[in-house]
Amino acid sequence: MTRARLSRAAALAACAACAAPAALSCRGDADAPPPPAPTAAPAPRPPVDQVLPGELAEGVEQAFGLPIPRRMRVSARFSDAVFATGEISAERVANYVRTRVLAGRVETGPGKTIFAQATVKSAPQRKVRIEVVSRAHVSELVVRDETRPPPEPGLSVEERWRRHGLTPDGKVLDPTRLE
Repeated sequence: MTRARLSRAAALAACAACAAPAALSCRGDADAPPPPAPTAAPAPRPPVDQVLPGELAEGVEQAFGLPIPRRMRVSARFSDAVFATGEISAERVANYVRTRVLAGRVETGPGKTIFAQATVKSAPQRKVRIEVVSRAHVSELVVRDETRPPPEPGLSVEERWRRHGLTPDGKVLDPTRLE
């Protein structure tokens, strides 16, 4: 091949390379397929059980705002106390309670954990005392309501003492009515 032919072939190849994209871009939009429509994938469903391994699930029963663990059953219910038992380790029950209350003082022993002067996060208006007791293979949960009744409005200090059977200096009003 001669030099003139090579330069002519190179020029032709360069023109073809430049003309191909230009020819493709000149097509009308009517021929172009529409972009794929974004498909709305269904949101993933949350798992049914969102409890971590080793953590206790909340049950449907409550004791003064504190949900009783699902694996425990209420054995006695009074106006000021609720007793629940279950075949769960006392340590797991104490950890369950610890995450749901704000305790003024926590006393931990080998067979018993006490949450004194506690408030349940879901019912902060109540003061409770919670005891978690280990008994063989069973744990007992005792929740006592220690909320004080509100004072009666309009009473003087002397009248409040008298309603409790005492004088303002703490002496008994009627010694014959002692119980």
